[in-house]
Amino acid sequence: MEELNKFIEDIKEDWTIPKSIDEISEDLLFRCQFFHGFKKIDGFLKDLPQSFVDFYALANGAFLFEDVVYGQWGLQLLDVFLILQETNYFMQENKDYAQGDLIIAKFLGDSDFLLLRTDPTKNDYGSMMIVMPLESRNNWNKIELNFYDFIKEYVNNFGQKFWE
Repeated sequence: MEELNKFIEDIKEDWTIPKSIDEISEDLLFRCQFFHGFKKIDGFLKDLPQSFVDFYALANGAFLFEDVVYGQWGLQLLDVFLILQETNYFMQENKDYAQGDLIIAKFLGDSDFLLLRTDPTKNDYGSMMIVMPLESRNNWNKIELNFYDFIKEYVNNFGQKFWE
């Protein structure tokens, strides 16, 4: 948890004030914002993968590399309320929903979602998937990383989709 806390503090220090990333665009400004975490983890959160629970204890959602000029880039890690709302909608509207799918984030500027696998009886427990709503589940990107490692890789790539 201490390593995760330092990781978040480093991101805040480097990215709270919007700045450009030359490798992406000289015209855009990017920032990262974190919401307040939970003093006590309970409810559905306590049974989820540990790296996810630890993050939400520190930050109940975030915007990572949000394009503050046009809003067309970045990742919105949903707060717990929105996770439940988006997952419920996903369950009702997507025929490819599987037990243990949890929608935890939206990519800004497109229709993709970040999905966390939370069924402890499956081999992919704790792994991430990129949901492309217009594609079948077989075409979704399966990321062989846990939540924390995914976020680290995303940050190390300045919000670029490293899995593509």
